[in-house]
Amino acid sequence: MHTVAVNQHTKQQDFDTLARQLGLKPRDPWVGGQVDYEWDQLRMVLDVMPLRLPDMQVLEFGCNIGASAILFSYLGAQVSATDDSADWVALARLNAERYGIDNINFAHVADSRRLPFADGQFSLIACNSVLEYVAPAELAAVQRELDRVLAPGGLILLTGSSNRMWPREAHSGRWLVNYLPRWIDRLLGKPLPRGVWPWAVRRGFGPHYDNLDTAQPDNFLLRSRLRGGGDVRSLRPLLWLARRLGIGPGMLTPNICCFLQKHALS
Repeated sequence: MHTVAVNQHTKQQDFDTLARQLGLKPRDPWVGGQVDYEWDQLRMVLDVMPLRLPDMQVLEFGCNIGASAILFSYLGAQVSATDDSADWVALARLNAERYGIDNINFAHVADSRRLPFADGQFSLIACNSVLEYVAPAELAAVQRELDRVLAPGGLILLTGSSNRMWPREAHSGRWLVNYLPRWIDRLLGKPLPRGVWPWAVRRGFGPHYDNLDTAQPDNFLLRSRLRGGGDVRSLRPLLWLARRLGIGPGMLTPNICCFLQKHALS
């Protein structure tokens, strides 16, 4: 199977050096191997979605080390990518360069409530495991800002965000922290890892969005699982419950996944 391949070995060395300076292990699958992971996982989702990525204006919000942004660019999109950490942006840029990709507009944005983009600039905004890391007091403002830079009729693809409904927090693996109130953080002197509530994801961008992730048999979670050769039987109880609740099944999984479309101008 054709994959994205590293082809700039000098940039590989630069990437490794900066990763170590940041306390990371360059050969860790979540560092040096994350593009391969997104190729195997996110691409399966993209392949079954109604997207025409070539030349599409895409914003990767909270790009981390740039793996998803690299995949979108490789598939032909015109990509901008932001992160609130200058170190992550620098590493993401080197990550792209080691794959021979130099056309992603990486930007360090310290305050995500004020993005350096025009109204309606993007046709697709990707939020890959990021909203749970936004300060809770700022989440609503950040979502409104993402809504501002998304064009009417545009799409928000949200994947991988830890679901606060679940007893085990998806990223840290800690049990029951999702259910602890925020004031406990002040007692501990540090924030505990928590997911994001699915209704904040579904409604936080505004009432003018439809969730294209439905509990019907053509659900993109099911179709991507089929395409990847996975066992779909485990999804049947989830689909049954989602149909009864009238929501997309991605709102019930340990990692929230949904596909929102902004209403077009009438």
